[in-house]
Amino acid sequence: MLVAIVVSFRPAVPVIWGDTPSFVESAFRTLEAGQPTVAGGRDPGYPAFLAATFAFGGDLGTVVRLQQAAWAVLMLALAATAQAAMRNAGGLVPIILVATYPGLLLFRNVLTADLLFAVFLNLAVAGLLVGTCVGKAARCWAVAAAILCAALAACFRSQGVLVPIAAVVVGANLARPDTSARLAVIAVSVAAALALLAAGSRFGASNSDQASAVFVPKTLFCNHLNIVLASDAARHEIVSAAGDRADATMARLAADFAAEPGRWPVLGFFGDACLFDTALDRDVAGTRNAVGAAAAYQRIFLAAVRDRPLAYAGKFVRQMAYGASVAWPPYGLDPAIPVSTDDVPHVSDIMTRHDRAVQPIDLQGRPVRISLLSDFPGITAYLYRALSTAFVIAVIFWTVTAVRRRRPGFLTPAGIVIVMWMASIATAAGAHTLDVWRYLIPAVPMVGLMLSVFAVELAETVACRDVDGSAYGLRRSGIE
Repeated sequence: MLVAIVVSFRPAVPVIWGDTPSFVESAFRTLEAGQPTVAGGRDPGYPAFLAATFAFGGDLGTVVRLQQAAWAVLMLALAATAQAAMRNAGGLVPIILVATYPGLLLFRNVLTADLLFAVFLNLAVAGLLVGTCVGKAARCWAVAAAILCAALAACFRSQGVLVPIAAVVVGANLARPDTSARLAVIAVSVAAALALLAAGSRFGASNSDQASAVFVPKTLFCNHLNIVLASDAARHEIVSAAGDRADATMARLAADFAAEPGRWPVLGFFGDACLFDTALDRDVAGTRNAVGAAAAYQRIFLAAVRDRPLAYAGKFVRQMAYGASVAWPPYGLDPAIPVSTDDVPHVSDIMTRHDRAVQPIDLQGRPVRISLLSDFPGITAYLYRALSTAFVIAVIFWTVTAVRRRRPGFLTPAGIVIVMWMASIATAAGAHTLDVWRYLIPAVPMVGLMLSVFAVELAETVACRDVDGSAYGLRRSGIE
């Protein structure tokens, strides 16, 4: 594991992606306002992390070095968890593969929230798994830590809002506090998690621009545009909201729906064409008021879901099934990280406007190499597709075992991983629905933990059969 970590390290060079300017702008507004403040529809956790780094004199290079350190800590924590929960060295193999996976490695240098979301999400899972193999007192503390990590994950990405809920339900069932002290530990952790969500998640963040105010309802509206346009009730709401602009609004929506139809194969259309259509806010809401636009988008979306519930449910099921089939997606296999060169000067302008000196290492306008495995994209794609297939087999095996109610030592850890994995992507499948594989990257370490559980269970099953077979042979030969 240590070798995999060492050979995977690369120089700390910040990489600019499309959402980096919004994160950086949000960070400076957070620093100036003294509270979580978001711009461009971003979630507040990562801007708060950037703001804290800037407040202590760090720059974007410092941010990347901290992200690399967080990644290394996560890998070591997962290895320790696999060893503690499975007590078998074979369980480390999938974790080592996680540490070398290019799709996760690329986020160490990218200025976006995915890596830190992955860290807290998977630390939450690790805490719950550790709780299965320690005493009752230590179990309560492990569960409490897991709940807090899950809440922090939701602060970095609002689509993870189901993760702390799942952590509380699973953790309470796992800990079963039977004394007042243990109950107090769980209660305090839940209260602290609620405080984190209230202050540091999208629920508590101050929206500082129109894009942030309308982001969630407009995302729901645009990424279900096929259902909206197929719903008589939703179209009636659009016409009612647009008034004299109804014909122009419907024509604009039809054009957005027809834009780049093959961009997101599972979604079936390119939702971003609608999401970034700023003139649509005025047409739908009849005003430039962001609050009015957000209310209109939400009203139309809910009308579409009520009118076409089966279409929405079918879309959700397709997304989840697609997510399971590519649970370890062959993503990020190019040798270098793509860079949003258009946004490099934008970030530079933001830094300058907020009186921050832009050093050469702060911004990167050329591709950055990812890892050794990314130099062999063909082999790596087959490897991780095979691991994705193994994950699906493991889920089926877990389901059959659960129905037969055998092997509780396998059922509990596997159940924890699957519940948390589903919670981490269910919101993306139900709300965002942009080919959910993009949102599986943070869950990849969880897939590794599931494969660790499955590999150990399989090895022990084979070993038991070998022992039983040997005993049977000895009996047949008259040797007891």
